[in-house]
Amino acid sequence: MGLDIKKIREDFPALHQLKDGKPIIYADSACMALKPQLVIDTLIQYYTEYTACAGRSPHAFSLKTTRLYDEARKDLARFINAKNPAEVVWTRNTTESLNLGSGCLKYDGSETIITTSESHNSNLVKWVRLKNLGRVNLEIIEMPLNGIFNIEELTRVVEKCEVGKIFASLNHTSNVTAAHIPVQEIAKIVHEREGILQLDGAQSFPHLPIDVQKLDVDLFGASMHKACGPTGMGFLYGRYKLLQEIEPLILGGETVSDVHYPDDITLLNPPAKFEAGLQNYAGTIATGAAVQYLTSIGMENIAAHERLLSRTMLTGLNDTFGDKILILGPEDPSIRTALAAIDLKGINPHEAAILMDDMKNIFLRSGFHCTHAYHHSLGLNEGTLRPSFYLYNTVEEVEIFIETLKEIFDLMT
Repeated sequence: MGLDIKKIREDFPALHQLKDGKPIIYADSACMALKPQLVIDTLIQYYTEYTACAGRSPHAFSLKTTRLYDEARKDLARFINAKNPAEVVWTRNTTESLNLGSGCLKYDGSETIITTSESHNSNLVKWVRLKNLGRVNLEIIEMPLNGIFNIEELTRVVEKCEVGKIFASLNHTSNVTAAHIPVQEIAKIVHEREGILQLDGAQSFPHLPIDVQKLDVDLFGASMHKACGPTGMGFLYGRYKLLQEIEPLILGGETVSDVHYPDDITLLNPPAKFEAGLQNYAGTIATGAAVQYLTSIGMENIAAHERLLSRTMLTGLNDTFGDKILILGPEDPSIRTALAAIDLKGINPHEAAILMDDMKNIFLRSGFHCTHAYHHSLGLNEGTLRPSFYLYNTVEEVEIFIETLKEIFDLMT
């Protein structure tokens, strides 16, 4: 059963606006998803009806905040099929989640980080710096234009690493090739050598059903702002035993059960030991609302709709432009999300993005998409144009994007 797109679009007030008297086409969800009214209302309710800290005070506002704060963690844990809500740690975004997950490393120069050439900077910059400091070894698996992950290369890399000293930190779904990696196969290879598998789920969590137990992943980080949720909210899933071993990035209030001078500090158990100080209670509770919203629609339904949009986009672009453009990622829409990083071959992507807005109110992104190294390795030194579509986009909007890109080509070539 397909999505009722008309009804879904009614849930997103940003889509009700007109620019210069004409509707907008929002095609930048890989950067920031729009927010449904439910999430907006939840944020407003916190700030107008019961603003308080969670877990600190005995009054009614605080008790309500505590209850909803705890319920949001339970909702998220169910959504990704974590064994226990305590395996979900609140963070600000995927970047913080991945940095926190790396806290299980010793950084003594004996450990090997495995990542890929098209990794987001959040999953690359830290590893390069640590490698340059001599604190880790770094293996980068080169990704081809089609975005297909090379299992044989991973096997080769893993087999030459020391057993128990492997930390594979990989994009579940690329934000430039849009391709999904075969996580279960990867997990088997990494775990056979007693390694740890961490996934950057920023581009998979909003678009695919996520089952961390089925994926057999050790750590999984994602952001809520890409999944209809509030900004400044993310999470790290971790196997509980692993979370017990990880050192917190920040210490302070709410991370300890007791403190005595001069040297007696008792940390709380996960997830509390990672959540120092006053938290983003409004954002956390609104995260629960976003999860409820996506659950009501069904992630399988969202994924199926995106495959339709992806098929429409890829077919239309190939039929219209042929080899005049280069589309990064696989040709098969079933193994990618509904985004496309496009090399316009001579047309500046930033100028094209501005024209998209000026001509048809199409909002999308141009540039390197925080994957500078990958773009440079392909010789794409001006970046790419990246439309990215989501559950509230229509086939007609994808077709308008293609028609407008054709107009831009006619204008600039």
